[in-house]
Amino acid sequence: MVSIASWNIRGLNRPIKQTEVRQAVKEFNLSLCAILESHVEVSNLSKVCKAIFRSWHWTSNGAQCNKGTRIIVGWNPNIFDVMVLSEFDQVMHLQLFFKQVKRMVFCSIIYAANYYVTRRELWNHLSMHKNFVRNEPWVILGDFNSALNLEDKSMGCSSVSTSMKDFQACVDDIEMKPKKGIGLMKKIDRVMGNTQFITSFPSAVAMFYPSRLSDHYPCVLKFPEVSKAKHRSFKFANFLVHKPEFMGIVKRVWDTRISGVYQFSVIKKLRLLKSPLRGLLFQQGNLHKKVQLLRNRLDGIQRDLDKDLNSDMLRVEETNIRRDYQEALLDEERFLKQKSKVDWLAAGDMNSAFFHSSLKNKIH
Repeated sequence: MVSIASWNIRGLNRPIKQTEVRQAVKEFNLSLCAILESHVEVSNLSKVCKAIFRSWHWTSNGAQCNKGTRIIVGWNPNIFDVMVLSEFDQVMHLQLFFKQVKRMVFCSIIYAANYYVTRRELWNHLSMHKNFVRNEPWVILGDFNSALNLEDKSMGCSSVSTSMKDFQACVDDIEMKPKKGIGLMKKIDRVMGNTQFITSFPSAVAMFYPSRLSDHYPCVLKFPEVSKAKHRSFKFANFLVHKPEFMGIVKRVWDTRISGVYQFSVIKKLRLLKSPLRGLLFQQGNLHKKVQLLRNRLDGIQRDLDKDLNSDMLRVEETNIRRDYQEALLDEERFLKQKSKVDWLAAGDMNSAFFHSSLKNKIH
């Protein structure tokens, strides 16, 4: 699982706050952490970020801010490649590339202005960024400094404010779907993803944890489906030994000169066989679809022969397709027999209901 987070924890110059962020990174097993409202001056950024992120890479929007850095982002370079696409005082637009599984997501980190008129600049930036993102997965998270709905407030005005209308209009425009978090006095920290994000990462979940020394909850977005890609083991399909190309592939690899002791040479040659044998298997296509296709073609040819019994061309074609169909049936039987391990399966009993029932039980 890979997790990223945003946390508004004001006053990051203080060592006690730096310790809190380090603890959050460790406790929540984060691979990326965005800190909002840090109040760190640009001249002091390097010192503070090294104290917090240690060997991680980091960046900020400090150059865009008039007073103190508003957004700092640190990430584990072993997990992510991070590209800063654009940055403003209220938002940093990033492209995250998950190295281990080679997947990409656009991510926008938000720390909105306090005044609703100034926040309109942010809504405009998000709308423009949507045109850049197009149909790719996009998630935005951070402090929006505005409630989205009336139920996000536990007290106060019972009517929709101008600030909320602006926020709602932006969310509708960029087609984001808010993730629900814990109830706050005023819910302004959020995670939202577009339809492509939800489709690409259906198991992603946003968790809001206790605020501790901050007056904001740290928001952690977890990607359960993004984990280290499993090594694909080599499985040899027995039916390949009946293919005319098989012996040529084996001979070519086995004639390769490998320096070293005999056992090392054998292991090395077996490994060299993996790629060409995978290629030979790929050439066979989907065995089950091939059987169905050839069956349909044979049915069609035989129907045509019924109408024209004297056609030599149709008879030759029927002979060829019948041969291919029988070969495809044998390939399918050998493949399924190996997969199911029903060793006593008789040739005349192939594709029986019991056989497929046994296979399904093995798979499940």
